[in-house]
Amino acid sequence: MKKNKIALVGFRATGKSLIGRGLAELLGWGFVDMDDRLVESFGESIQEWVARAGWDAFRAEESRVLAALSEEDRLVVATGGGVVLRRENRAVLGDRFYVVWLRAEKNTIQMRLSLDPRTAGYRPPLTGLSREAEIEAMLTERRPLYEAVADLVQDTDERSPREIVSSILAGLPWID
Repeated sequence: MKKNKIALVGFRATGKSLIGRGLAELLGWGFVDMDDRLVESFGESIQEWVARAGWDAFRAEESRVLAALSEEDRLVVATGGGVVLRRENRAVLGDRFYVVWLRAEKNTIQMRLSLDPRTAGYRPPLTGLSREAEIEAMLTERRPLYEAVADLVQDTDERSPREIVSSILAGLPWID
């Protein structure tokens, strides 16, 4: 069979961490939130690290973590929203993971970002645009990349985490 690990991809605030934890628990697999792993390795917030080292260095570290995780088994990974920007990451995702794209509408993302206290430290601005304009621009840029790597697509608007996890489980062509 193709893979025994799952990567959740999607833009910020689409539910990757929340859904990933629930999915891993039901499967009896491990769970890794890549942003948490990076913060742990940096010893500071993503915002602080990016301000000091830059986005290119962040993306390189993100690629390193993804490659290491691709060697593990029975694992659910909540990726960072920009992991698909690098070609080598898309190749690792496609070769080593069953990829689930968690999708949400712009308004849902904006609402979730404004309600999440982790937004400031974990989700620094990507552009000089307003939050609304940035979401629109980034979704336009990343949507085809998410679509290219996705084995399964799940909309997360107006659905409970339990519904989404159940739907993902029902959509898996394999469980070993």
